[in-house]
Amino acid sequence: MKSYLALLTLTAFATAQDYAAKRSPPFHLIVISAKNQTLNGTALSACHEGAAIEGFCRGPKLSDQPAYGTTFYFNTTYETNETIVYDNSGSLDYDLVIGDNQIVPSAMQLVIDPTSNVATPIIYPGGNSYTAVFFDKSEEMYIQSWRDDTVDPAVSKEEKVKQWYICTTYYSYTYTTLAWVVGKHARPQNPTCQKVTVKRVWA
Repeated sequence: MKSYLALLTLTAFATAQDYAAKRSPPFHLIVISAKNQTLNGTALSACHEGAAIEGFCRGPKLSDQPAYGTTFYFNTTYETNETIVYDNSGSLDYDLVIGDNQIVPSAMQLVIDPTSNVATPIIYPGGNSYTAVFFDKSEEMYIQSWRDDTVDPAVSKEEKVKQWYICTTYYSYTYTTLAWVVGKHARPQNPTCQKVTVKRVWA
């Protein structure tokens, strides 16, 4: 898995045969902002971006009544009997409920626009491909980097990258959503973006 991620780093997509098997208990995702107290502590909520496709919209404060679409799961193939694991790769999953209460398993994948350094996390049905994410022991979500190409020659170096932002995004609709800025130390070219930490809170 390390060699696979080393090649793709920030856009590490898993195939169906690698699809994560062990599901965590349900949790919410909140955003932590040191500079915006209105944003700080708000939950991320799945929002409509297309047919059975969702984004991660800014939702209410977690202290408020939980809104529909704020429950997520972490699936991993890590070989353990535990369902809560740290610093291991997996998929960020969501159960989309459609007609007759049918559940469609879905997973997050970063959508990259070649003309922007701001990628949009989108939840696609089926879970056949996803962007691998990790959670550390502080419950903060990150993407693992295995190589540092900011130096020449590039060197092998493990690093927890947390380039999460809240931005106005334009995938299908204009929303305020979670976004990812490509590049370990890059600043977003989208002027609406605000730096945040994404933290898992068990439901």
